[in-house]
Amino acid sequence: MTPYFSFVLHAHLPYVLHEEPNRLEERWLYEAVTETYIPLIWGFEKSTSDTRYTLSISPPVLEMLSSELFQERYLQYLDRTIELLEKEQVLKEADEEELNVIQFYDDRFKKIKQTFMEWNCNLISAFRYYVQEEKVECMTSTATHAFLPFIQTEQGVRAQIVYGLQCFEHHFGFKPDGMWLPECAFTPGLDKILYEEGVRYTFVDEETVRTLEPKPDDIHAPVYSPHGIVLFPRRMDLSKKVWDSKIGYPGDFDYREFYRDVGYDRDHAYILPYIHPDGIRIDTGLKYHRITGKTDAKDFYKRDWAMGKVEQHAQDFVSSIRGSFTVAGASGRSVLSLTSFDAELFGHWWFEGPEWIERLQAYGSQENIEWITSAEFIKRHHEELSTHHACFSTWGRNNYGEVWVNEANEWIYRHLHAMETELIKQFSVVDVSDAFNEKVLTQMTREWLLATSSDWAFIMDHETASEYAASRTKEHIQAFYELKDILKDSSLEYDRLKPIEERFGFMNWLEPMNLSSDHDAYVMSNPIYQEKRDGLNILMLSWEFPPMVVGGLSRHVFDLSKALVEQGHHVYVVTCAVDGYPEYEINQGVHVYRVRGTQPHHDDFYHWAGSLNLAMANLGRQLGSKISFDCIHAHDWIVSVAAKGLKHHLNLPLYVTIHATEHGRNNGIHDDMQAAIHHKEWELMYEAAHIIVCSAYMKQELKDVFEVPADKITILPNGVDPLLVPEIGGNADWKRNFGNPDDFYVFSLGRVVPEKGFQHLIEAASLLRNDYPDIRFIIAGKGPLLEDYRRKVRAYQLNDKVYFVGFVSDEERNQFLRQSDALIFPSSYEPFGIVALEGMASQTPIIVSDTGGLGDIVQHGKNGLKVFPGNAESIRDQIVALYNDRELGDQLVQAACEDVDTKYNWTEIAVKTTEVLSGAVKKPKTVGVK
Repeated sequence: MTPYFSFVLHAHLPYVLHEEPNRLEERWLYEAVTETYIPLIWGFEKSTSDTRYTLSISPPVLEMLSSELFQERYLQYLDRTIELLEKEQVLKEADEEELNVIQFYDDRFKKIKQTFMEWNCNLISAFRYYVQEEKVECMTSTATHAFLPFIQTEQGVRAQIVYGLQCFEHHFGFKPDGMWLPECAFTPGLDKILYEEGVRYTFVDEETVRTLEPKPDDIHAPVYSPHGIVLFPRRMDLSKKVWDSKIGYPGDFDYREFYRDVGYDRDHAYILPYIHPDGIRIDTGLKYHRITGKTDAKDFYKRDWAMGKVEQHAQDFVSSIRGSFTVAGASGRSVLSLTSFDAELFGHWWFEGPEWIERLQAYGSQENIEWITSAEFIKRHHEELSTHHACFSTWGRNNYGEVWVNEANEWIYRHLHAMETELIKQFSVVDVSDAFNEKVLTQMTREWLLATSSDWAFIMDHETASEYAASRTKEHIQAFYELKDILKDSSLEYDRLKPIEERFGFMNWLEPMNLSSDHDAYVMSNPIYQEKRDGLNILMLSWEFPPMVVGGLSRHVFDLSKALVEQGHHVYVVTCAVDGYPEYEINQGVHVYRVRGTQPHHDDFYHWAGSLNLAMANLGRQLGSKISFDCIHAHDWIVSVAAKGLKHHLNLPLYVTIHATEHGRNNGIHDDMQAAIHHKEWELMYEAAHIIVCSAYMKQELKDVFEVPADKITILPNGVDPLLVPEIGGNADWKRNFGNPDDFYVFSLGRVVPEKGFQHLIEAASLLRNDYPDIRFIIAGKGPLLEDYRRKVRAYQLNDKVYFVGFVSDEERNQFLRQSDALIFPSSYEPFGIVALEGMASQTPIIVSDTGGLGDIVQHGKNGLKVFPGNAESIRDQIVALYNDRELGDQLVQAACEDVDTKYNWTEIAVKTTEVLSGAVKKPKTVGVK
């Protein structure tokens, strides 16, 4: 086991370099350069490659440091400060202690200016040099430090990553292997884009690793994400020694006081030439006092006292690093203790921080602590790393992004998302080969990038400079849409474009990447979007669609949409993304769009559905801007938010099919989650112009539970495609796995959950065991109760009578359906009834519970048999009836096949559905149900 220590700093500021001078916010950069970046460079001069650490420099910082405008203004700032210090040194009222501090600052600022000039006023040259000298490892962040989980599209996330890497390469001459995620915000799927763009590692909060699946042996050890990115977690116990406001080193009484500045201490007339030209008092950077205590009374800063504390705190931290090695690494793998911080903490907030880093490096070497960078650790120990799934997490308050979206800042996201989707659209509709169009699109890209900086939401949350953050956001939004207008009118051309370009000198070298998606390109090139065609244009929303199959909903939506297309209508299904399947395809004439929510792996299904709805609504709005839809057809509550929003946004009638309800599934509403889903169902039905249900049972449930008027509901049964259960040739050899080929086999399938009633089949089997030993039950499906039911089978000693076979392939399923002697579906709640239709299409006698859609489809003694729900004796009696009367089974099959060909034919159902979706239904209708 090899113990390592890794130290990571992230240098970042928002882009605050304005064309006009004397912006207060620009001083944030001056302070960071003076107190953090240049002192860090001094540290590089003294360090060795043995104590190399990682410095991430964000693109906004790189762009500002390289700006000639900044370099000129910063020199002026230094000269004014040195002039003030010369004035300070002849103060009559200054005593010896104060003069000592003034002299310290005079020496320091002259050294700062000297360093700045030595590097030709471009500090990036210094960072580049020390990278080559192996004194530091540099990397970068995204283009404008956007909070990536809140970027809406894959193109947007990729643009932030690609432009960030390009900016670093522009200034350093090479592409980094690592990337700092803004606010350490990780979300599943982000690692895929990072890996595709050449990034191999990043840093996350310790909380991210605490919630990994499967759980790691060591929460401080780096791990692989599913797409091959190495996630390095920071150690909270070590990091708190620096940044914690109560126990952190920077709060020591001998360190410099941050909040006491000469700009506020001196008479206004005296200090006026050195503060803002408008006479506004501001920090000068000259802070003469030490923290002293918690009162307003402050003693003068004593540099030697502060350096003494630096020594103590560096030694203490080295001791803590040593201690972290002893409690980690139970797995026997290499141990890594990693700490990561905002770079500006060192020097700006903690004035002595850069010196502390220098002493930490020195003491670390003396104590034989091996410093290692992330890239080097991966090179040495990549084979030790295991792969885990990480959920959405950030650093900051409560670790789940609440700093960046809350009541203070949530308003920005509707604008940012609209800009993002509009930008993607413009790349599809505008001729980018035209030089002027390309310039406008490039500037639109810059405006969106700058607007999405996470700093604006952060500042609004902290209410420190919230007015500036809000105005900057609005400024970029306004400029973006002005640029969009310029694209529409080429006569406006460069006279209007130039002033917008010159406001900020951000990424002037940027060459636009085409942000249009394959779908966008298809939309704009396909003539079907340009003109209205015969038939209805139907926007269909369903979270399930093949290959996403959870229940019968998926099959229903697919078969219905296919049948509607066959009748000349145009169906555009928006559904959930599935790994490995395209975002857009035409499947048997149906246009299928698969979208991924912002939290695609959220453990809470309700919140997962919420993020999916946002993505669905966004795509629906895009489609609605290009396609003249006639209506929206939504299926069940899971798409309710998107359905409601699109109804009002697109001003379209909303039609809804309710397949099941939360009340019905749970025999009532019993907890807060069920109540929330119940309310979403009510909202969806309220917003609907008309509602379709699949059975008289469901119609009655909506009337009783939701008080839906009867004339707002139409019953259209499920359909079935007999080709889904093709005829099976050959012998039923599978029967030898369970008993004799001549035994009587009863087959059932479905999710192994209570409402499917499989527990009653087990009880019925126990009743049949003695009198009918050759009756055997085969039950296929997966679910949370699978192992419980298998244990129950063993407890009843029915191991040779009842077989829970788990998941089966389509081929195996069809064999069981076609070659069994009877099919049974004993559900206590089955609003769909589609499983009964598949059973009828298989030409095998069926038995169903007299409930829901099952009870509507099956007429007892005519096309099948019914049992009382939850009644094992009733199940036994109907199985015995089929066992003893094989002719009865043949008669039931014949009638069932006739019903499948007539009542439950998708063509007929599609015709009746069209009547509903075209608004032709004025009174309640019942089709195919007696």
